Amino acid sequence: MSKKHMTQEEIVKKLQQPGPKLNREPVTRLGAPMREMGIEVTLDDVRPYDRNPRGKRNPKFDEIKASIRAAGLKHPPVLTQRPGDDKYMISDGGNTRLEIMKELYAETGDERFYRFHAIYRPWISEAAAMAGHLSENETRGDLSWIDKCLGMQALKQELETDLNKPLSQSELARQAKALGYAIDQSHISRMLYTLEHLWPTLPLTLQSGMGRPQVKTAIRYREATQLIWDYCEVKPKEAFDVAWHETMVPFDREDQDVLPWSIVEDRLLGMLEAEMQVHLAPLDHALSTILEYRQRRYSLDEHRDQIWGPLDVELGRREGIPGTLYPPLPEPKDNKETLTSQELQGVSAPLQAPTGAKEPETVSPTTTASPQTDRDGTSGGQELDELRRQIEVLQEENASLTEQVATPLGSTSQASAPFVDEHEESGAEWVGEALTEEERQQRIADQTLSPVRESEGHRNLREMLARQNGGEPINFEASAIRSIPLMSDGPDGGPIHPITDIWTVEPQYLDTDNLRLQINQFAQGLARWAGFCRPGDEFYPVQPSEEGVGFHLEPLNDEQAQSPRAQKVWQLLACLAGEPLHPMYPDAALVGELLGTCSDEDALPDDLLVRLYRMVRLARVLREELKRYGEYEEDAL
Repeated sequence: MSKKHMTQEEIVKKLQQPGPKLNREPVTRLGAPMREMGIEVTLDDVRPYDRNPRGKRNPKFDEIKASIRAAGLKHPPVLTQRPGDDKYMISDGGNTRLEIMKELYAETGDERFYRFHAIYRPWISEAAAMAGHLSENETRGDLSWIDKCLGMQALKQELETDLNKPLSQSELARQAKALGYAIDQSHISRMLYTLEHLWPTLPLTLQSGMGRPQVKTAIRYREATQLIWDYCEVKPKEAFDVAWHETMVPFDREDQDVLPWSIVEDRLLGMLEAEMQVHLAPLDHALSTILEYRQRRYSLDEHRDQIWGPLDVELGRREGIPGTLYPPLPEPKDNKETLTSQELQGVSAPLQAPTGAKEPETVSPTTTASPQTDRDGTSGGQELDELRRQIEVLQEENASLTEQVATPLGSTSQASAPFVDEHEESGAEWVGEALTEEERQQRIADQTLSPVRESEGHRNLREMLARQNGGEPINFEASAIRSIPLMSDGPDGGPIHPITDIWTVEPQYLDTDNLRLQINQFAQGLARWAGFCRPGDEFYPVQPSEEGVGFHLEPLNDEQAQSPRAQKVWQLLACLAGEPLHPMYPDAALVGELLGTCSDEDALPDDLLVRLYRMVRLARVLREELKRYGEYEEDAL
């Protein structure tokens, strides 16, 4: 039986019947690409990154907008797409450009601001997107410090969630680098420290733009203050956070990004003085020394005596030294049989008392041994005689110091030996008799380049250290005719180490580490005047050294070497350090130019000239000290 064929009408009817229904919605657009490629998108296809680390509007927003308005979008943004999202998202920076394009399209309606080319990169992870934005902003350098810190904290939390374990700072640095965000571990440590200890106390200042240099200074002050707090062992360590917070909160304001560090230091010292019940002078000494030594990267353990010596005396921790020695002992009560306050004046001086010496407040020169202190009738008398002898020695020393205040013009100092002979031959009288008080004050003013702002507490501490080391402190008023005192502020607002005498070196500064430290400070001052080694510079050609004269040199970078003054000062420092001169820099004739003997163009200012003289003197003393202890080698200096 043959198969029946469909007629033409039946075929047409079959073709006109509807097909089967679809089980899902029809595809109206293509999905995200599987590899990196260029694509064309519109403003409706792209959304900004919703976890952008930037908390405030880009400070260069108007500048970027003017550029895009004039020339269009020159740098296409990088896009990605979260799984399940229907829109593209900014991947590695570009939120500012996207916002500008929307504003320009709304203002002009120009199609070139609506439709643009972009680079698509496949989605990796949320942490990768965060790292991309941080890296992009770090490259441009226009992200505030606190925004970077908050972004790093968010990245750390995201990575710890993905890896299901806490990350150390070194591991966090490795993970961030693997995602394209190269950052040093020390940088991460400073960021996390800021969030933990500074952000709760100084939020307004940080949001106003407080940068990394100021944050580093704040961290140095906080760590040094906490170190002193812990060393004194008067209050619990946990109480320091509250004391620090209460001291620093009054400095937090919206209209500032720099803290007044001289005032901050005073407030911190006042807090330590009140909480630790310790005299201000040794606290000031410890704080300034810690800050200085850490900046020079000196080991605090190796220089323990230089840092904590005066504070040990105050706390009574040094063997044989009573804790009541500084501040001075109280004067004795009014008693006919007791020594007068004038006789005990020497006892209250900040000198090291012999082991076993008792306070002489109630000691009578005619008192015999009492039953409580001298049962055999002999030892009490011996102690009394010893105490009287000590008082006589102290009185003689005080008399000697008093005489030195009115020293003849041509006496004592080895620096003025030729000067002594000249005035002795001419029969010169001492200053106190030759000049009236008005003339003496005018002479002192003429010999002063700038005032030396030395507090009474610091002066007492300096004199105490000088005497404890077997020498005499420098008395400027007594030798003003031979001295050129100098104090000036450094670039960070704080005072540079004062110069009260070019030649004499006080005994507490005679150790080689201290000499190298001071020489390096003077070298840094010369370098800053010449235009390098300034605060905020990334490269410091003058580096501290624990060998030689206290510093060594690295060649100037290309930018620094553009200055003739920088080249001359670099050559001068190389001469002083005994390092090879740079063949492309000015020759030895520069010495005359810098000293101002043959040219005024680059002559050193008076304050730097005095520091140069002092620096040379310290280098010579250091050389002699190294010879004395057998540390000197021909190529060391």
